[in-house]
Amino acid sequence: MMKPYQIYAVAVISGVIASLALPPIGFILGLFALSVPILILGQAATPHALSKGQAFILGWATGTGWFIFSIYWVSNALVTAGGLNFLLIPFVSLGLPLFLGLFWAAAFWACFVLARWFNLLQPSRLLLLIILLSGTEYLRGYILTGFPWNAPGLVAANAPLGLAASAFFGYWGMTVLVLIFAMIPAMLMMLMRVVVVIALVGFTTAAVLATVHLQQIPFANNAAGMMVRLVQPNLSQDDKWNWSLRPQHLAGMINASRQPSSLTAHPLDLIVWPETAFAGTLEHEPQAFKAATHAATAGKFSLLTGVIRLASTPFALSNAAVIVAPNGDITGSVSKSHLVPFGEYAPFRNYIPFVDVIAGVYDFAPGQAGQAMEMSRRDGRVVRILPLICYEVIFPSAVRRHLVNTKADVMVVITNDAWFGDSIGPRQHLAMAQMRSAELGTAMIRVANTGVSAMINSHGAVTAIIPYGEQGFVDADVGGSLNTITRQYGDLLFVILQFILLFGVVFVQVFKKNPPQSPSNIIEKSR
Repeated sequence: MMKPYQIYAVAVISGVIASLALPPIGFILGLFALSVPILILGQAATPHALSKGQAFILGWATGTGWFIFSIYWVSNALVTAGGLNFLLIPFVSLGLPLFLGLFWAAAFWACFVLARWFNLLQPSRLLLLIILLSGTEYLRGYILTGFPWNAPGLVAANAPLGLAASAFFGYWGMTVLVLIFAMIPAMLMMLMRVVVVIALVGFTTAAVLATVHLQQIPFANNAAGMMVRLVQPNLSQDDKWNWSLRPQHLAGMINASRQPSSLTAHPLDLIVWPETAFAGTLEHEPQAFKAATHAATAGKFSLLTGVIRLASTPFALSNAAVIVAPNGDITGSVSKSHLVPFGEYAPFRNYIPFVDVIAGVYDFAPGQAGQAMEMSRRDGRVVRILPLICYEVIFPSAVRRHLVNTKADVMVVITNDAWFGDSIGPRQHLAMAQMRSAELGTAMIRVANTGVSAMINSHGAVTAIIPYGEQGFVDADVGGSLNTITRQYGDLLFVILQFILLFGVVFVQVFKKNPPQSPSNIIEKSR
């Protein structure tokens, strides 16, 4: 029998291998590696096989393995802009996965304790673990400021069928389905053949629903057919806030904005620049901002761009998106409401040493959540836009709530992924945007300072793209919308799946402990 440290090492490796199923790698079969720590936990029925503490550490090791590779890129932000914070890299690259792994640890621990309390059989424990692990991942999206990045459900973004299925099950429902798929080897080894057959029938049903959904033709709204130019300046983070280079940066975006359209039959309605494209404060330089935007549009189009705005005090800055009408007037402004901890503000600033090194001296001020902006197309139709700034797009419930409340026709995400370098991080961020579009059946315009800028349709498919590390622009039309179960009912199917699994736990317990007796067995016992 393996020693505890060997078991934990195996759990970490299993988590790492399983995380390779996430975008952009998409090694789906890697998910089966999760069955290894699950089988180890399954031995908890054997007296003294595991203690509560060991079950906790087993889950912690598995979760840490899941995150340690899939979010390694976060530490890039410490050095991308030319900083020398190398000593902090271990705290971020290891500390963050260890923290996120605690949610997996809680699921394993709770499964162990409940299994002992109720004397659950191995198949029941496996089903219970799926309930608990998908539940703790759901909580991870809400606790503290929330960080639902790289939940297992993101695996669905690898393929059109997965994206289409998320229109029914949502991000969290897909997390349940992905975990069920990951545990098929464990189910087979536990002789849960009936459960595997039921799971395969369920997957087949979901695939049929997804296939039918992919055949649906989006209906037109006020944004459908709108021509948009996505401008990606491709500025390194080291250069972006170099004031001496700002004229050159603005000139590049203006030049890209004024190029003739490649789609001559469809004149442009909107130009979109990325997050903080104007490297300055709007209130301090209103004339410079107006001159730059007017030069870009020549008074013919609307322009949506990111810019820093002043709030109530000179040091209360907000990260904003504004729309500039063809006449140069700012007709809409929305400030980012969900700020990045230690990126845009520092929680417990007065109690954490060296926090200024990580988060800067001043905190950004949050804006009001769920605000829409309006713009007029060339044909006079008014389009309602839901602006999302940077990682606001990763929160499925919040994005759904804001989209439904504002009745927006299209979503626009402006971001700056240069912080994380040419890594898997920007590609995962794109995958999260695709999930939101597919879940809500709404097109999305995603423009980044540097990669990946893309037009995403209501099925979650990328219809136009500017890859990471490229400077330029692309013209694309906005697709229509689709009615989806997730948009109408939110996480309802996630809850239903949880109850189905709970019923499975009870059924396995009753059926296995009290199997139906054949007539011959009854006669034999009567003798």
